[in-house]
Amino acid sequence: MEWQELNSDKTVMVHVDSDELTWTKASQATKGGVWRKMLERKGAEVARATTIVRFDPHQEFPRHTHNGGEEFIVVAGTWHDDYGAFPAYSYVRNYIGSSHTPKIKEDGCTILVKLRQMSKTREEPETSSWSLPALVDLKMGKERDVQKFPLLSSPLERTYALYFPKGTMDKILPIPPHGLEMFLLAGCIKSELGKATSRIHTKWSWSRFPNDTAAPQKLFISTDHEDGAYAWIKEGHLDSDEVGV
Repeated sequence: MEWQELNSDKTVMVHVDSDELTWTKASQATKGGVWRKMLERKGAEVARATTIVRFDPHQEFPRHTHNGGEEFIVVAGTWHDDYGAFPAYSYVRNYIGSSHTPKIKEDGCTILVKLRQMSKTREEPETSSWSLPALVDLKMGKERDVQKFPLLSSPLERTYALYFPKGTMDKILPIPPHGLEMFLLAGCIKSELGKATSRIHTKWSWSRFPNDTAAPQKLFISTDHEDGAYAWIKEGHLDSDEVGV
């Protein structure tokens, strides 16, 4: 693969509707049934990247080492590798130097994965994982306010998930200094950042909201979708000391 720079300037606001992207085959796949949609990328085959990757049933990927770290969230199916089995809405971090051999089984698997975006200045365990509630449980629950599910928290970054129930109107999501990324796991939302910036976020869309000021900015979130909206958030990291390329 030739060098590519796609949405790679972390100081620029970006919104990508993955439905508008075409699945392309991953050349390293052992059996040819691994596909990806690139959301952001800087590099060649080795790259700082954020990508949606789909594994067809019974697929394998060659053993590899994460020289810049890897984090991913399972958005469909079940992930299988040396570290275990991770169903939908599992969040996994494999630190710099970790290695594994993905072997996907009969239900296939789709992940949002971020590569080479970890830092050597704060060491992490070789692998860490968290489980988020299933969407059906959130929809059936009695809670009618926005729910937050903390994941990783460090001086360099914070990750968590938010569930916005149907009927949420103008809920404020603060964009902290050093920005925020949002990937919509399910449902649909409308976001507004001031009067000039309004967007519709559909399932598996990805957005970056930089903030180079010392004060949080206000992102207003609304949804009337039957499923509400389930979002994975990564924040406070866009100026961190990451490995990169």
